[in-house]
Amino acid sequence: MARSKLDEKQVYEYLSKVFLEKTIVSNRWKYRTQEKDNDIDGEIEIFSDEGETTAKIIKVQLKATNELKYSDEAVIFDCPMKFLNFCDVCDIPVILVIYGVEEKKAYWLWTQKYIFQALDSDGVEWRKNTSTIRVKIPTANEVKENARFYNMIESISKVGVNELQQWRKQETSEYYFTILEEKDNSTGTKRRISAKIYIERSFASSKDSLVELVKKVNEKVKNNNYFRKVLDTGMDASKPEYIWLYFYDDLIQYEFGLPMCKSEWINNNGINEPILLKEFDQYIDSHNIRVKWEDDFRPLHDYLLLNSTSKTDYLKKIRGIVTFAKYELDLLIKLFNNEGKGNFYNHINAKRSDYRRYFLLMSNILPPYECRKLNRTLYDVLTDLDNLAIAIEQKQGNEYYLNSQYIKKFALQLAIIEHEVERII
Repeated sequence: MARSKLDEKQVYEYLSKVFLEKTIVSNRWKYRTQEKDNDIDGEIEIFSDEGETTAKIIKVQLKATNELKYSDEAVIFDCPMKFLNFCDVCDIPVILVIYGVEEKKAYWLWTQKYIFQALDSDGVEWRKNTSTIRVKIPTANEVKENARFYNMIESISKVGVNELQQWRKQETSEYYFTILEEKDNSTGTKRRISAKIYIERSFASSKDSLVELVKKVNEKVKNNNYFRKVLDTGMDASKPEYIWLYFYDDLIQYEFGLPMCKSEWINNNGINEPILLKEFDQYIDSHNIRVKWEDDFRPLHDYLLLNSTSKTDYLKKIRGIVTFAKYELDLLIKLFNNEGKGNFYNHINAKRSDYRRYFLLMSNILPPYECRKLNRTLYDVLTDLDNLAIAIEQKQGNEYYLNSQYIKKFALQLAIIEHEVERII
């Protein structure tokens, strides 16, 4: 049986935690460790002199080193970018605490204030770093059991959130993402919006940072409230009931339809149930957002290496799907254009299970690079067929709605399939 080992790093981390926790508890506050967070080690909860909680917290990142490095009345520390990214988008005050084992001392820095007053004062280019940035912590900011330290921490807990809002005249999260695509996926009864988001690579290494970004992007897409009929009507639509976000940190991921993360927001009115993410990895309770991490952040190259197929094998797999899709598109156009729509509805009801089966089959196929457009078109076609069957089953919308939402797209989709097949053969 292997024996448990305690290495030097673990010893340092333990000593730093004991030091900080003792300092905090000595003032009758609470320090809670957060074992699961990558960027946050714990949080300080502030209590009044009467022992009542103020419901104010400060998040803490705790770093330990054998010996502190000093320069010009400051402790210098090479701070990881992924932690600064997290602080840059977090709406709760975060302090960085550096503990020196030899000195048995610690120093703290309000990270967001440092970003605003020191890093941003020289411009926003620092955000392009990929590894670390050297920060300077004033030696006056010592973690000690004295009134000065406690008063400063309590002050941050009281005004920190408001000060963050005032500093961020431009939403800092927008430095880290680009909306590649917004779609209105609404049905006759539900407003549904989806968006595909490209994020800076540094965010991919930290789920904590990405969770903060998910909340920000979700609010932006919700406020954008894209409406596919805005060009025709010039009007705004009702508020969305679902928002689906797909995140990519590589444009090839986007080309292949392989998001590293998905999220689903649902209007919390007690009526709507999850559609995209009935199974999820994380729930953001404050925003009613479900999050699903894809492939545990495995690099795209490895994913493609293990899952992609040759062109020959790919065409063998989709041969039946192509035939089915072309036949259905052509037939449904003809049936819908008949004066009587009975055969149209009967055919869709008879084929409903086939639409779902082919849709699920298509969802698990990864194409060669040159076949990606054909693959995406087939996926969109089968999605539309499946949604059309659902709309008819649930009696969503009239014939005008069915035509504008589905049927009028079929001729173009059929032409694209035929063109792409001819191009890659």
